[in-house]
Amino acid sequence: MARERTQQPHALEVRAFCTDGAALAGERPLARLARLVESLHQPPGDAQVAWQAQGQALPEPGAAPQWWLHLQGRAPVVLQCQRCLQPMVHTLEVDRRFRFVADEDEAERLDEQIEDDVLVLEPRLDLFALLEDELLLALPLVPRHEPACPGPLPAALEPAADDAPAQRPNPFAALAALRRGPGGGDTGGDDEDDVKGGKGSGSGRGPGDGGPAGGAPG
Repeated sequence: MARERTQQPHALEVRAFCTDGAALAGERPLARLARLVESLHQPPGDAQVAWQAQGQALPEPGAAPQWWLHLQGRAPVVLQCQRCLQPMVHTLEVDRRFRFVADEDEAERLDEQIEDDVLVLEPRLDLFALLEDELLLALPLVPRHEPACPGPLPAALEPAADDAPAQRPNPFAALAALRRGPGGGDTGGDDEDDVKGGKGSGSGRGPGDGGPAGGAPG
């Protein structure tokens, strides 16, 4: 009987994870996602990011298998409504599929052919850094209460330039180069404390299968 391989989210062996059809799930303290916290209106407190990841290897005749990773995440955050300028609770959701390939040339070629993200296969993948990248991309460009603000709007809807609130750094510019090489952010910590799902193996989900967006086993 083959020995089960233990996978750590901070150093995920993607090829083995996909080949085994393995799955991981758990919760990550939002405060550990430093880049995301910088974009929030209020400190995250003890808020948790629920996440899950599923690997799958799809056979391809005459070639290496296709390695796929399905990543889901859900995070409650507090942003500033740009209509009433008051805090608002918003849930960021991630539901992404990534295909991993051998080199940059193949990644560029497939980027023009498929809608899913294509990443270059590395010996180790920081799953939490990838999750943080996707949560940053899920931030609304113009946060607003929906369908309407709970309180009265400010008397001056367009304050003078001197009175305008300072704009926060735009995280999207920094992420433009990270689509094929996630990194940075969320360093340190003990992965085992954040992983509540196990190493499981099984058929997994293919790139076309669905799944509840942002759900995660407890």
